[in-house]
Amino acid sequence: MVLPNINWRAFISSQPINIMSRSFAAIFAGYLVAASACGLLALIMPLSAAQSTLTAMMLSFSFYAAAAIWAFSVRTSWQAWRDLLLISAILYIFILWVN
Repeated sequence: MVLPNINWRAFISSQPINIMSRSFAAIFAGYLVAASACGLLALIMPLSAAQSTLTAMMLSFSFYAAAAIWAFSVRTSWQAWRDLLLISAILYIFILWVN
C-alpha cells in the first residue's frame, strides 16, 4: 500500500483543522473549566450544601460560555487548549487545597 505524499504541517495548520481543534477545545476543555469552577464554588460558598451546589451549577453555564468564547478569541488553537486546560488544573488544585 502506498501512502500519499501529504504535507502534514500544511494540513494541520489549515483552516478547517483549526476550527475543529478550537471547537473541541471549547467543548471538552470548556467543560473541564466549568466543572472545576462548579466544584470549587460549591465548596467555598457560605450557603447550605444544597443551595451552594445549585448556585454553582447555575453559574457553571456562564463559565462554559466564557470558555467557548475564549477558545475562539485567542490567536492559535494550541493557545486555547493550553489556557483552558491550565485554568481547569488551577481550579482543581484549589479544590484539593480547600477540601
